Amino acid sequence: MKNRLPVALLAYLVIAGCLSPRPWWERELNAWVGADAQELESVWGPPTRTIIGDSGRPVLVYESHSQIDPRQDTLRDPGRMVATDAPAPTRGVEDLDCMMYFELENDQVVDTRYDGAGCKVIPRPGVSPRS
Repeated sequence: MKNRLPVALLAYLVIAGCLSPRPWWERELNAWVGADAQELESVWGPPTRTIIGDSGRPVLVYESHSQIDPRQDTLRDPGRMVATDAPAPTRGVEDLDCMMYFELENDQVVDTRYDGAGCKVIPRPGVSPRS
């Protein structure tokens, strides 16, 4: 019985991690898998830089910077109920930085990832990230 508790806890953490909400821009980035490098660069422009990934393959790196006002984002949230109370004081504008990585193999995107928040992702024309 003692050995079951750690296993059950580990299983719960794995399942909870898989079910956690992911930002919308992750789906938009993943839609670029399968695109060739020329298509990517024609839409996104030249990358900020190119690095060699852990796999030894080239990775195109794009950066974005966003500023958000949490007060406005709260008002735009369609899932939030309208409250009659005055809004709580919040911080002012927040700066968000995002790095987006497109790993290439034979000049084709084989993997994408991001680091940061507020990513400004350019959707892939003609490809729906929800499909």
